[in-house]
Amino acid sequence: MNSLITIVTFTVFVIVFLWIGALAAKRSSNTETDYLLGNRSFGKFFIGLSAGATGNSGWIMVGAVGAAYSTGISSLLIVLPSFLGELAFWTFFPDKVNQLSVEQNSQTVPELLGATTKNPQGKRLITLIVALITLVFIGAYTSGQFAAAAKTLDVFFGVDPKIGACIAAGSILVYCVTGGIRASIWTDVVQAFVVMFVAFGMLAVAIIAGGGVSEIISKLNDIDPNFLNLTAGLSPWELLALMVGFFFFGFGFDISQPQVLVRLLAGRSPEETKQAKWIYLGYVYSTWTAMVLFGIICRVLIADLNDPEQALPFYAMQNFPPVLVGVVLAGVFSVIASTADSQLLVCSSALARDISPAFHLKMSRKYGIKYEQAATLLVGIVAVIVTVNISASVFSVILAAAGAVAGSIGPAMLIVLVKRRTHYLALSGTMLAGLTTTIVWQALGYSQILYEIFPGFVVGLLVHEMLMKSRR
Repeated sequence: MNSLITIVTFTVFVIVFLWIGALAAKRSSNTETDYLLGNRSFGKFFIGLSAGATGNSGWIMVGAVGAAYSTGISSLLIVLPSFLGELAFWTFFPDKVNQLSVEQNSQTVPELLGATTKNPQGKRLITLIVALITLVFIGAYTSGQFAAAAKTLDVFFGVDPKIGACIAAGSILVYCVTGGIRASIWTDVVQAFVVMFVAFGMLAVAIIAGGGVSEIISKLNDIDPNFLNLTAGLSPWELLALMVGFFFFGFGFDISQPQVLVRLLAGRSPEETKQAKWIYLGYVYSTWTAMVLFGIICRVLIADLNDPEQALPFYAMQNFPPVLVGVVLAGVFSVIASTADSQLLVCSSALARDISPAFHLKMSRKYGIKYEQAATLLVGIVAVIVTVNISASVFSVILAAAGAVAGSIGPAMLIVLVKRRTHYLALSGTMLAGLTTTIVWQALGYSQILYEIFPGFVVGLLVHEMLMKSRR
C-alpha cells in the first residue's frame, strides 16, 4: 500500500474539519454562552445529527465491529432494545430538557440539575456531584475514544499507540479549544456524512466480496453454526435480562450523558429539539447496524484476527486502493472525533465552571473565554495521559464509563424531568446510590447477566423515595 497517498487523503479530510472549526471560531461572539451553547441557535437537523455523531463514538467502527466479529449475529440483540430505550427518551423528554434549561438559564448539565433546588448549599452539592461524575467517567470515556484512534493508526501506519493518541487528541483539540460547541456541532454534521459513506460503503463491499448474502450465511455455518444463532444459546430469562439491561442502556444513555444532553440545551426551541428525534435515531441505528453486519461478514473475509477491534482498518488496508484507505481512515477518525470533542467540552465546563463557581467567576472576569479554552486544553492533555495507560478493550472501557454515568445521573435527571417532588439530599443520595450500585455490579461481574444501568436506576430511584418518605 502506498502510505503517502493514504496520508494525503486523510490529511485533506482533517484540514476540512479544522477549516470548519476555524469558521465556527470566527463566527463566535467570544462569550461563555456562545462557547458552551452556541447561543442556543441550533435547529433540529444540527441537533439530531450532532447528537447522533456524539452518541455513536469510536466503538461503532472499532468496538461494535470487534464484538460482532467475535460473537456473531447475537450482537444485534443489543441494537433492538437500545433502539426502544432511545425511542422512549426522544419521544417524551428532549423538549423538556431544552425548556427547563432556558427557564433556569442553565448552561451545563451540572447547573441544570443543581438549579432544581433553591437552597444554595443544596444547589452547590448537586452541581458538584454531577460535575465530578462528569469529569471522572466522561473523562474515561474520552480516553476510550483516543484509544480507538490509536488502534486505528497502529493498523494503518504502524504508529506507536502513544503517538497515535497524541495525534488524534491534537487534531481534535485544535478546533475544539478555539471554537467551543459551535465548532463541535458544525464538524459533527460533516463527520456524520463521512461516517455514513464509510459505514454503508464498507457493508456493501463486504457483501459483494463475500459472494452475496446466501453465500456468506453458508460460509458462516461452516465456520461455526452458533455464529448465526440470534439468541446465542441464552435461556428465556437470560434473554429477558439482556433485553431489559440494554433497553435501559439506550434510555439511560440519552437521559444522562452530558455530551448528548448539552446538544438539547443548545437547541433553538423545545419544538425543534423534539423534532430531531428521527434524524438522531435514523443516523445512529443505520450506521450501528451496518457496522455490526460488517463485523459479522468479516469472520468470513478475515480469518483468525488477533484483535477483532481492528477488523475494519485491517480489511480496508488489504483490499482497497490507497485513496479509499484514506477515506476509510477519515471515517473512523470522524466517528471518534465527533464524540471526543463533545466530551472534552463537557468535561472542561465541569472543571472550569461547576467544580468551583467562585473561582470560575474570578478567572472569567480576568481572562474571559480564554479560561474556558485553557480548561479544555488541560482536560485533553490529561485524557491522553490516561489513554496511554489503558489496557482494556475500547468496547469495555466505553460501556463501563457510560454505565456509571447513566446509573447515577440518569435517575436524578428522570426525577427532575417528570417533576417528581424532591430534595437536594434525596437527589444527591440517588446519584451516589446509583453510582455505587453500577460500580459494584461491574466489579462482581454481574454485568454479563444484566447490564448495570438497570440496577443503578432501580436502586437510585428506591433510595430517592425512601429519603423523601423519611422527610414527611
